Amino acid sequence: MSDPLGEDEPLRSWVGTAGRIRTAIEGLSDGDLDLRGGADGWSIRETVHHLVEANLIASNILIAAISQSGCVYDWSWVNPDKGWMERLGYRTAPVGPALATLRSLCEHMAELIKAVPGAFDREVQLLDSPGAEPHRTTVRALVSEQIEHVEGHLGTVREIRAAHGR
Repeated sequence: MSDPLGEDEPLRSWVGTAGRIRTAIEGLSDGDLDLRGGADGWSIRETVHHLVEANLIASNILIAAISQSGCVYDWSWVNPDKGWMERLGYRTAPVGPALATLRSLCEHMAELIKAVPGAFDREVQLLDSPGAEPHRTTVRALVSEQIEHVEGHLGTVREIRAAHGR
């Protein structure tokens, strides 16, 4: 069946997020996940947890947009820096359960998006920082941003692996 609105491909790609992360870390030992690099100096393990977290938050934003198009979502509380990662235990937390959660979450959200006619065009107003003016975005744009976000970080994971001969 054809997809005249072009919604299947981004959803398929998003559902494949956990698999792409698994592929990027395939063959690494638990100790290898602690290799660091990139502009932020995060470990591969921290990067994996960051990507899972980003999709968890994005899923909440998507739910808000789908359920009440045009609503305001304040995500100014999110600040994924080194202190944040330390407080959340990302330095030592295993990645397996996180990736299993991500796989299920993306599958679930894709099904919700497909179940609601016009869901890709629903909007949310995002507050990025305290006192900022909200900016509008769509479900389609949010899904695309998450796909790009993951790909950007997986590029860093590849660089870390190459730098350490892994």
